Amino acid sequence: MDLDSCFELIEAVSAAETVEALHTICADACWQSGFERFIYGARIPTSFVKPHFIFISGYPKDWRKHYAANNYMVVDPTVQYCSQNITPLVWDGDSIRDLDETSPEIRRFMGEAMDFGIRNGISFPLHSVQGDFAMLSFASEQNSAAADKQIQRVMPMGQLFTAYLHEAVRRVFSKEMLAISSVGLTHREKECLLWAAEGKTAWEISRILKIAERTVTFHLQNVQGKLGVSNRQQAVARAVSMGMIEPQFSQ
Repeated sequence: MDLDSCFELIEAVSAAETVEALHTICADACWQSGFERFIYGARIPTSFVKPHFIFISGYPKDWRKHYAANNYMVVDPTVQYCSQNITPLVWDGDSIRDLDETSPEIRRFMGEAMDFGIRNGISFPLHSVQGDFAMLSFASEQNSAAADKQIQRVMPMGQLFTAYLHEAVRRVFSKEMLAISSVGLTHREKECLLWAAEGKTAWEISRILKIAERTVTFHLQNVQGKLGVSNRQQAVARAVSMGMIEPQFSQ
């Protein structure tokens, strides 16, 4: 993938209207990058306990079934890295498996992945202001020496493509599925919620913002309705997880 082809892929993904189109574009990006397999996954934080997961996969079906059956998402080192970082991860199954500090679970996971042709690759993480976590992985069954040149070439373009891909996913996938994560709060609702997150009562918030206590209660009840929760504590937790309220940097 060179810069020109990256821009062509971005243009295509920005115009995509179906999941099938997104899959085709991801497959093209994977092939143009010199890899054989890809997978895109996203976690949409509509709930702490049951967030929505979205997958667009070019991995073998048998591997995906085996992965899900063994709950490998909690073991997969690429997922663990990407969930906590913003820079790409270059990975090599042989190297990970042979590290002394690698756990038996990860050794088993990497060995089984390589049996399915997932030996080396690169994973691009993405974290959005809405609290989404997404990642795109390109994988190869080649040895690490052969894959290194492809990985170095694709790294900057792959990160850029991942950002546009995630925007397209949010647009294409079910509006009902993503509705809560795209909820908008008014400025006053955010102010009230921010002070509620600090443990302030409705009366205390009314003094701070110089508005009536019943107005504070009104705004907080509106927030609860928008976020689909039943109390103030749940509203604070969900808003924080989705990036709706953030620490203030001005004094």
